[in-house]
Amino acid sequence: MSTLSEHIDNAFDLSYLNFPKCPPTDIKTIGILGGGTAGYLAALALKKYHPEVEVTVIESSKIPVIGVGESTTTEIVPFLHRGLEIDPVDFFREVEPTLKFGIRFDWGCPGDYKFNFSFFAGHQYESYYYENDIKNSNWPSVLMNENKIPVIRNKNGTLTSFLPSIPFSYHIDNKNLIRFLNKEVKSRGIDILDAEVHEVKLDERGYVAYLESKEGHSLSYDLYIDCSGFRSKILGQALKTEFTPFTDTLVTDRALTFDMPNKDVVDCYTSVITMNNGWCWKIPMRTEDHYGYVFSSKFCDEETALAEARARFGHFEKYKMVEFRSGRHTQAWVKNVFSLGNSYGFIEPLESTAIQTAVHSINVLCRLMPKTLDDQISITGINNEIAVTWDTFRWFVGMHYKFNKKLDTPFWKHCREKTNIGHAQTIVNLFNQRPPLSAGNFGSNSQFTATEALVFNSYSYDTLIFGQKEVHKPLAAPEMTKEEYFGKLKSYQELTSRSLSLFELFKGDHLFEDEILEQLFNDTDTWIMEADV
Repeated sequence: MSTLSEHIDNAFDLSYLNFPKCPPTDIKTIGILGGGTAGYLAALALKKYHPEVEVTVIESSKIPVIGVGESTTTEIVPFLHRGLEIDPVDFFREVEPTLKFGIRFDWGCPGDYKFNFSFFAGHQYESYYYENDIKNSNWPSVLMNENKIPVIRNKNGTLTSFLPSIPFSYHIDNKNLIRFLNKEVKSRGIDILDAEVHEVKLDERGYVAYLESKEGHSLSYDLYIDCSGFRSKILGQALKTEFTPFTDTLVTDRALTFDMPNKDVVDCYTSVITMNNGWCWKIPMRTEDHYGYVFSSKFCDEETALAEARARFGHFEKYKMVEFRSGRHTQAWVKNVFSLGNSYGFIEPLESTAIQTAVHSINVLCRLMPKTLDDQISITGINNEIAVTWDTFRWFVGMHYKFNKKLDTPFWKHCREKTNIGHAQTIVNLFNQRPPLSAGNFGSNSQFTATEALVFNSYSYDTLIFGQKEVHKPLAAPEMTKEEYFGKLKSYQELTSRSLSLFELFKGDHLFEDEILEQLFNDTDTWIMEADV
């Protein structure tokens, strides 16, 4: 006869509520057209979350992979190491990423004004109220001011790392990342076929019947994932899926990329620098900085952009010109084709959305994978979630252009007058009615919630509105007193004075020698483990 205690335990046992996030599918084979970051990450995720499906990556060694962005958002860290179970030690040794704690914007107001977009919650309202600025709103932002990281050297010489508590992302050299992911894909038993697809054959229903390669292969799968980049070989060219341009929000369409030596200064943030006809990124790697002047061909030609970049950052000889278009196809899943990465669409490099949107699409695909190709409910859900997420990012990025008052060139006057920020205008209006947005989490998500964003949430909107000084009403006095606020700032500054720089971290090999990596990824009580993957 059962005891009362046993009945209580049985009544509160909820173990059967632990349903799988990625239910199995009857789809048997998937062919991914295109390697590169999007294709390899999709293959690894499908192998992990849908092991019942046979996955093949089709890529051509004759077609170079173009990496537009090398700066990432915080989603990438838990996705790689917790979701895909990529060994962090191997990743750091082979890819050699640097750590990114936010974005430092040379943006918003005229003169030598900058603001920080950090990945950590803080006291932006109080900072703006007491200092008319948000650069001291939390410890990570103060660290960014001094180009330090949250690893403190104690008096006895030992180190204390706060990386488990403070979110970060990666700056990555695209060549290193693709080489690493290629090896990882092969090591997990995923086939990579070196073939150049020159024709997509459709059946009488308009579905893809097979891919035909120049090498004579006829490649047939249940589902085709288009990762062919801007060519959009299947979704765009073969299926002729409608493309929605973002040109009334984002007018940039070129990026002039070049590298410069860093002279032993490794920034702990991505720099975003206002230029006459657009903006320039500065992405710090361990021995050099990668730059990209993003501009609009309607306002500037290549020669003018090159001259401006050299005058601003110093002379460089080698550079590349990358052309892109901002926009997305109306649907990511059409017939028996799913598209992700640049083959589906592209926003623009600002806010490092390229890899994040690919990761988001992969997560949505894995979680809402249709039971069969006739499961239109799941397919509609996939298309809706991806579309609304991309559109949200579009409006968010557009806010950067509309409210940047740094320069009065024709390009920036056009942006302030003409940029369409869509639904984001409601969020801006609400902010000015009841700031801060993060108090009520307004603007943090869409009605679709298969994945939960770590960035571009209500706190992100607060950062952008405070940082660009789009506060149009006097703020009410905060509960935190002026003395309490500056007391916190004193603590931030004291901790910062004891903190290492990224250059010191890498030069001393502290990630490995002092077991900082081991602590970060083995500890179950970290922001990485708490993140939704």
